Amino acid sequence: MIEENTHEPQIGNRMGFIETIDDTLTLYRGLLEPDYVSDLSFEEKMLMREAVEKIKRADLYFMGEEFEDILGDYYSQFDDVDYPNMRFSEFTRPCSRICYIRLNHFTKILNEQKVDISESTANFAFITEYFEDKTTSILCASPLSAPTYIGTYHPDNGIFFPKGLPEEQHEPFTNVIVRIAGAFELINNPKFVVSEKAGTRAQRKQMKREQDICLEAWHKITWNVDKSTVALNDNDRGGWRMPLHYTRGHPRKAEPHHKNVMYKNGKPYKWIHGFWSGHPAYGIKKGYHAPTTNKAA
Repeated sequence: MIEENTHEPQIGNRMGFIETIDDTLTLYRGLLEPDYVSDLSFEEKMLMREAVEKIKRADLYFMGEEFEDILGDYYSQFDDVDYPNMRFSEFTRPCSRICYIRLNHFTKILNEQKVDISESTANFAFITEYFEDKTTSILCASPLSAPTYIGTYHPDNGIFFPKGLPEEQHEPFTNVIVRIAGAFELINNPKFVVSEKAGTRAQRKQMKREQDICLEAWHKITWNVDKSTVALNDNDRGGWRMPLHYTRGHPRKAEPHHKNVMYKNGKPYKWIHGFWSGHPAYGIKKGYHAPTTNKAA
C-alpha cells in the first residue's frame, strides 16, 4: 500500500502567487454552483461573485518580502495622523482600474497584529478598484474565506472604513491600506522598480485556459537594480549615490482658504508629501526620515 503524501499542499493552502489565484477562483466558483449547499450568506456569495469577476479582469501584481522595510518607512510618516486627515500623493493611484495585489510580507504583519482577516494564514491578497472620484477601494480575498472589504483611501480625504467595523481593527487595517497605497506609488515610479512577468509562460497559458485570465495580466515587481549593490564609503555621500530611502511627509501650517486643508487641534494644516530618493542599487536605508519643519507639525 502506498502511503499518502500528507505534506503535499492541498487546494486552498498553496502559497504561490499563481496558485493562490487559481485556488481562489476555483473554490469561489465551486461554492457558487447552484447545486452546492452551503451556509454562506447572501452578502458573502455576492462578494465572491464580485471577486471572481474582478480577478478575471484585473492586472495582477506580486511584491516580495524585500519591500517590507521601505513600505514600513512609508507607513511611519502617518504616525499620529487621524484617518480622515491622511493625504496621499497622486501616484498612489492604482495602475489599472482593477488590480489584484499581493504584498508577501503582510502575512507576518497581520499575524503579529492578530487580525482575523481570513481563515487562511497566509495566502491572501487584495483587490483594488479605482473610481472616478479618485477613491480606491480595497477588498481582501483568500481561498478559504469569503472576501472582506477593509476600507478605502482618497488622496485628499484620507481613509474610510466599512460601517460597523470594530474600532480595534482600524489601526491594523490602516496599516494595510497605507502600505498598499505606498506599493502603488513605488510601482508607478520606474526609477526604483521594474515589472516582469510573474510565473512561467506555461503557467500563464494554463491560467488563461482554466481561469480566463489574459496572458498580459501578470506582473512581478522587483527593484530596478542595474548594478551590484555597492557599499558606501566616506567619499560616496553625494545624493546620487545614496541608498534608497523615504523622506517622510508632514503637515505644515496653512490658511483656512488653502486647498485640501486638514485640521489638527482646531488649526489648519496642509500635508507636504514625502518622497523616495537615492537608488536601490546602493542598498536600502531603513528608518531614514527628514526632521519635521516645525514643532507644531
